[in-house]
Amino acid sequence: MSGLLTTAELAVEKVAGAINYRLSHRRLHREMASLFRPDDVMFVGHPKSGNTWMAYMLAVLHNREAPEAVLTSTVGRYVPVVHARDFSIRDYPDLAAPRIFRNEGPTYPDVYPRTLYIVRDPRAALVSYYHHCKHDTGETDWSLDDFVEEMLEYGCIRRLEPFLQRWDRQVIDWNQRKQRQRVHVVRYEDLKSDCPAQLRAVARVCGLPGDDALIELAVQKGSFGEMRKQEVEHSAEAFPGEKGAKGFFMRKGEVEGWRDELSGRPLKRIEDEFAEAMSMMGYKRVT
Repeated sequence: MSGLLTTAELAVEKVAGAINYRLSHRRLHREMASLFRPDDVMFVGHPKSGNTWMAYMLAVLHNREAPEAVLTSTVGRYVPVVHARDFSIRDYPDLAAPRIFRNEGPTYPDVYPRTLYIVRDPRAALVSYYHHCKHDTGETDWSLDDFVEEMLEYGCIRRLEPFLQRWDRQVIDWNQRKQRQRVHVVRYEDLKSDCPAQLRAVARVCGLPGDDALIELAVQKGSFGEMRKQEVEHSAEAFPGEKGAKGFFMRKGEVEGWRDELSGRPLKRIEDEFAEAMSMMGYKRVT
């Protein structure tokens, strides 16, 4: 016996492997689904799309008895981060209902009971994420051109957050999912233009209190000036203990600040690559 498998035997093994994979995949989905509660919400968005801003305001709504306890450094106590770790929701059995989890890397989106999806103009999101990544790596000579190229080729910065889905694919995916799942989409730009109305709608979707006084308080505490003040005094969740020493997590909070930094080839590349998704979300190209 040579020990080598025949073509027929290899074909059988391949089929058996595929069947085992599907069975394992289904089992994991069932296990994941069993961890969710009907009123759980998964909050999804590409990095730097206003995720922390929205999470901060949701935390204020959630903690209406003591909103002063919600700080830029403590948001995760109320709206935990589970990026690409869906099974870690089992670590929060005592989180007050409705439980809301932030997730920039959804793993089992098919079984999410409800999803809040936030989207921002990719030109702004990528420029902001570029500065965030430079802060995390300390690579001051990292050019915006090189950053954009890697984000377009791989959808992520592989050495930092390899689980990210490319901006346009994520946008298209969640807009398709809202046809068959409970998905509420919020544009960052709409949140900036009429925060009270947008937050009130989000509160209804999430099952949070949304009376006028509480919405007003959340909007006021979630203003850029107030959140920057919080970061100066207490630091930010993503930049713990720094208090702006190497730059602020709440950097600008502008809708079109990208125009000051993004132009030429990287701008055209983004607009070419993301054309379908940008059009879907109402973002007009300039090249």
